[in-house]
Amino acid sequence: MNKVKILIARYFSNFAYFYGFLGYRLFVILGLSIVVGVLDGFGLAMFVPLLQFASQREGGDAVASGASETMGNLSFLIDGLQATGLPLTVITVLMVMLGFFLLKGGAKFVELYVGSLYIRFFGQTIRESNVLGLAGYRFDRFVNADVGQIQNTLTGEVGRVLSAYRYYVAVIQNTILIAVYAGLAFLANPQFALFIVVGGVLSNMVFTTLYNATKRFSRIFTAQVHQYYGLMIQQVSQFKYLKATGLSWFYAGKLRKKIHEMEATQLRINTLNALMNSLREPLMMTVVVLVILLEITLLDGELGVIILSILFFYRALFSVSQLQTKWNQFLGMTGSIENMTAFRRKLAKGEESVGEQVVERFEREIVLEDVSFSYGVGLGGVRGVGADGAEAGDAASIRSGKEALPEQEPQPILHHINLNIQKNETVAFVGESGSGKTTLMNLIAGLLQPDEGVVRIDGTDLRAIDTTSYQRRIGYITQEPVIFSDTIFNNVTFWDQDTAEKREAFWRALEKAHIADFVRGLPDREQAMMGNNGINLSGGQKQRLSIARELYKEVDLLLMDEATSALDSETEAQIQANMEALKGQYTILMIAHRLSTIRHADRVVLLEGGEIRAQGTYTELLEGSPEFQRMVQMQEVG
Repeated sequence: MNKVKILIARYFSNFAYFYGFLGYRLFVILGLSIVVGVLDGFGLAMFVPLLQFASQREGGDAVASGASETMGNLSFLIDGLQATGLPLTVITVLMVMLGFFLLKGGAKFVELYVGSLYIRFFGQTIRESNVLGLAGYRFDRFVNADVGQIQNTLTGEVGRVLSAYRYYVAVIQNTILIAVYAGLAFLANPQFALFIVVGGVLSNMVFTTLYNATKRFSRIFTAQVHQYYGLMIQQVSQFKYLKATGLSWFYAGKLRKKIHEMEATQLRINTLNALMNSLREPLMMTVVVLVILLEITLLDGELGVIILSILFFYRALFSVSQLQTKWNQFLGMTGSIENMTAFRRKLAKGEESVGEQVVERFEREIVLEDVSFSYGVGLGGVRGVGADGAEAGDAASIRSGKEALPEQEPQPILHHINLNIQKNETVAFVGESGSGKTTLMNLIAGLLQPDEGVVRIDGTDLRAIDTTSYQRRIGYITQEPVIFSDTIFNNVTFWDQDTAEKREAFWRALEKAHIADFVRGLPDREQAMMGNNGINLSGGQKQRLSIARELYKEVDLLLMDEATSALDSETEAQIQANMEALKGQYTILMIAHRLSTIRHADRVVLLEGGEIRAQGTYTELLEGSPEFQRMVQMQEVG
């Protein structure tokens, strides 16, 4: 069985791709297509007795004999009909022919209905797989990922891959129909059928160059769409800046240029499709006419048998036309399949590994023992991204077709950090930019894993812990508050059920974050919409709502990464007062740019060059650390 899978993957890569999602369902489609083709062929074969009735009116026996001879090796249909004892009349033949086509109609309905179920299953499977894969993607891989590729792959590319599946299934179905009709034609007249097949193969060689060109432009189009999505996302996220600086039209020009490039590539693909569609039927009919002339003039072929073969080949010709059309349309989508394959492989290779021990609550302490961490500067700029040859190659092939750049030496960020953080302690991390503050917090949050040393949570190595269960005990508040385009209630409760108990917890969280009065004053209160990224709120209001969300979750740890540095002094003071009111109720870890905000922390940890230079209370560092004194003096903090 494994050898079969290897052969399929090696020689039928596209089939293997869809088989990976659909499994046996592809063979069900194949079987139904065979049934449809055979029933249609048998129905067409019954035209021969009708032609005999039209040309010979003397009697049933003569007609039966002539029809049997004219049908060649398909005479078993007439012989079987006679074996039933039914008279071979026009009505009998018509009823049998009608029966075949009615059965074909039923089989076609089943084929289409089953196909619709399978396309639904495929779409659901690939979307769920992408969403779950991204949810489990390692943070250190994500931070330098191509956002345009992610956005395009999760949205537009899924639709294109579904279209590719439809085209590919149509190719399989038409291939089967061609095989069925060709088989029936061989039964009727092997010599004539052989000539047609040879002629068809020779004519199809004309399209090889066009197929290859279509595939090449498909890859280019996929890369261009990635770039377009990346630019479009940035236009939305940086909309205020672009408008305020008068650069929105300039940036729109960049998008227009990319749109023109995309449309030009799409036009090339469409032109190739038009060229193939216009050439296909004339070429095939030329082959048919030449073979008929060859049979009649040089090989003394029977015209009746040739006519029956032509019936089959006329049907096959339509299937050939459909096959070539769908195949070229499929080739136009192969860039999306390659991108989706590379994307899924990237997600799989970047899947975070988690332990098995579940954290119910944070009970005692967080300990860092001799922890070191380094970033590499590879393809994506982060250690591990692009280091794997297959992954880097896939990403590079999508973008430019060039080989990935080799990974450079790792860049050390933290060196031999030893730190103990007690439950409900407030610890502030300070230091110059690049000193390792955010990296240290990311290690504590389980977003990164140390190269050396151990991070322990209540005595257990973080690598042995179910990371998700631990991270659910964490509230994370960043410099840019996370606000979803939804109601205040859904923002704070994260779409929790609107019950009396949950509503009470919602208001309790708002009270703790000192924003309950503001929400009560809104016309729609908790059902007020926030707009895109909270555009209807001030910076302080957004920050308070993000704090309320973390408090609603009943977390044990609050991580604040320069959460107030972007606010004005008055709003910052208000937020700081809110946080000081929570001191002792939570384990609070904060990265502070403004040193005035950390006066009341239980402990201040000074980082410099990835090492802990000093730690103690604010007053202790102010008295005993020259580096900290210099930082305070620069900010004129008394």
